[in-house]
Amino acid sequence: MISPFELDRLLGLNYFISNTTGVKGKLRQIPDDFSVDEVFEDSREDDEGEYLHFIMEKRNWDTIRAVDNVSRALHISRKRFGYAGTKDRRAVTKQRMSVWNIERENLEVLNLKDIKLYNFVRSDERLNLGDLLGNKFKITIRKTEGDINQVKEVMQETVSQLSLGGVPNYFGYQRFGIVRPNTHLVGKKIIQGDLDGAVMQYIAKPYPGEREDTKEAREMLSETGNFKKALEVYPSRLNYERNMLDALVKNPKDFAGALRRLPKKLRRMLVHACQSHIFNEVLSEAIAEGINIRTKNIKLLGYKSGFSQDEIGRIEKEVLEREDLTMEQFKINSMPEVSVTGEDRRASINTKISFDVEEDELNPCLIKVSFSFFLPPGSYATTVLREFMKTNPLNY
Repeated sequence: MISPFELDRLLGLNYFISNTTGVKGKLRQIPDDFSVDEVFEDSREDDEGEYLHFIMEKRNWDTIRAVDNVSRALHISRKRFGYAGTKDRRAVTKQRMSVWNIERENLEVLNLKDIKLYNFVRSDERLNLGDLLGNKFKITIRKTEGDINQVKEVMQETVSQLSLGGVPNYFGYQRFGIVRPNTHLVGKKIIQGDLDGAVMQYIAKPYPGEREDTKEAREMLSETGNFKKALEVYPSRLNYERNMLDALVKNPKDFAGALRRLPKKLRRMLVHACQSHIFNEVLSEAIAEGINIRTKNIKLLGYKSGFSQDEIGRIEKEVLEREDLTMEQFKINSMPEVSVTGEDRRASINTKISFDVEEDELNPCLIKVSFSFFLPPGSYATTVLREFMKTNPLNY
C-alpha cells in the first residue's frame, strides 16, 4: 500500500505493508503517552570499576542534549559519558548511562529539570552504542477515528497482516527530524565533501513548521551569508547553530571547524542519516517489486560494505547511483572521524504486539489505543505505529 504522505516519500518510507484503513489518531498528547525502557543483559558490576553506571529518566529531552545538561552541571566533558542508544525527546524514557571517573555523590545532589538520575552501580565497562538487547515500549494513541468496535476491528486485522508479512524495518522519523527533516541532506553533503553546503543546510535552511523568529533568522543568513549578524539574531535556544556561527565568525572559511562544534555523536548521526535514507529507499523498492523482505538483509552502505549478493544488491546499486554517491565517498577525507564502513540490517522485524482499546479519558467521546511491544536495537516504534495509524506523520 503506497503512502500518500509527502514526508514519507521524502524520507523513503514509501509503503505500508498492511492495507487496513488505519485508526488515525495522535501520538504524545502528553509525554507519558510514550514510554521507553531499555533491556540489557546483566552487566559486570565491579566495586572498584572506573565507570559509574546509572539510570537517566528524562521527560522532553533528547539524549544528546540531556547529556550536555548533566555534563555542564558536573563541570566535566560530555566525552566521559557513554550510552547504548539515543532516545526521542517527546517521551518519557529511561536509559542506562555510564560516566568515567566520578563518584555517585556528585550525581545524587544534582537537581535538573525533567531529568532524574538513580540506580548507581560501579562497573569496569563503558557503555557504547548498541550495548543493549532492545527497548520495551508502552505507547498510547489518542483521538482515534471510529467507535470502539471499529477501532478494535482495524487493530485486529492489522496485527493479523503484520504477523504474516512482518513490519518493514524502516528508519523512522526520529532519525531525520519531522519539523526539519534534513539530517540526511546534511549528511549527504558531508559525504560528498561539500562542507559549506552541509553547514548552510544545517543552520540556514528554514522549514515551514519552525517558529517565526527561527525562520526569519535562517532566511536572513541564507540571503546575506552574514555570520556575525546571524549570531546576533539567532534565538538563544538554537545553541548548536549559535556554536557553529561563533566558529564561522572567527574563521568564515573553516566549515569543518564549524561542524566540529557539534557533538561527535551528532556529527556521526548526520552521516548515518544519509545511510538510513538510502536503506529506506532500497527497502521501498524491494517492497514495490514484491520481494519477500522477511528473509532479507539490506546493506547500510559504507566504504567497506560491498553490495548484497542477491536482487537486493541490484537495488542498492541503483539507489546509490540515483543519489549520485559512491561507496568510496563514505570514507570521508575532510572529516575522517565520521567515516562509516557499513553493515547489514534486517529488512523486516517481527514482534508480539499487545494492545487495549478503551475510552479516551483525556478526550471525551473518543477512543484511545494502548500498545506494548519490544523492538531490537536500532528499530523504531513509529515504523510499527504507522502501520496501525496511517495518518499524517506530523501526528507522530
